[in-house]
Amino acid sequence: MKRSFLGAAFTLAAAALFSTAAYAVVEVPLEGSFNFKDARGTALIEEGIDTVYEQEQLTIHVGGLKPDSVYTAWLAKDKPGERLQGLGVDPYSFKTDASGSGSFVATVGEGELNRWDVIEIAHHPNNDPGDLENAQIALRGKLGGTFD
Repeated sequence: MKRSFLGAAFTLAAAALFSTAAYAVVEVPLEGSFNFKDARGTALIEEGIDTVYEQEQLTIHVGGLKPDSVYTAWLAKDKPGERLQGLGVDPYSFKTDASGSGSFVATVGEGELNRWDVIEIAHHPNNDPGDLENAQIALRGKLGGTFD
């Protein structure tokens, strides 16, 4: 009985050690661009949050943006005009508060971020997240090499 209890305790301790060893948090700074030079933010990327589904969680915190406005989050390639992908679930959007601050949380499959160069936050002047033609890039953060 004592031996099986010690064995179970050792197994649980080892599992806890190895499951937390794979967990990591990476911070990607987001810098204002174009008409949003004073805007700033961070994207916290938590790797290994779900070992069953192998997912990474992105938590984006922004400030210095236009108050009470709609923004969307995107994964993009470095060169303008190349493909991009919405971050999270359609419509990929969040709204800033009265002081121009906001947060957004999304989950992506493990390794998905390796396919992209940057995270972009786009402002939608008409508050329609589906209107990409009038969207303006407000913040950008480089992913390049973060997950290699």
